[in-house]
Amino acid sequence: MNRKKDIEQLFRQHYAKMYNLARCILSDDDESKDVVLVPGSEDGYLMRSVRNRCLNLIAHKSVKERVAKLLLDDADVILSEETDERLDRLMLLIEGLEPPIRQLIFRLRYLQEKSYQEVADEVGVSKVTVFNHLSKAMDWIKKQFK
Repeated sequence: MNRKKDIEQLFRQHYAKMYNLARCILSDDDESKDVVLVPGSEDGYLMRSVRNRCLNLIAHKSVKERVAKLLLDDADVILSEETDERLDRLMLLIEGLEPPIRQLIFRLRYLQEKSYQEVADEVGVSKVTVFNHLSKAMDWIKKQFK
């Protein structure tokens, strides 16, 4: 119980620094507050934790942007409500890819940015199979947007 109080006190003592670090990286108050909510055990750990969560959030955002650029015309990729709706729809379409192996391959290749060979090795198929699933997934997703 005493250890928990020590961690909470440490967290409160360093909250401002952690929040400021998150704010510098994310440039968003609400996201920065969310990132800083999980306390750790040491000052250095806390700072690294906040930094890593910020970088993960940025990476997730950039994944959506990369997928959007891949699947939508560059002229259509404008920050707007319509684009947000299309990105949400795109993420739902990715979740609906069938068979499940196609969704897995798509996620590994485009969302985790793995090479064809890395995807093939992880899934246990050939690079040709990876290519075929990605090609069919892209065709299906593009068809859904038309």
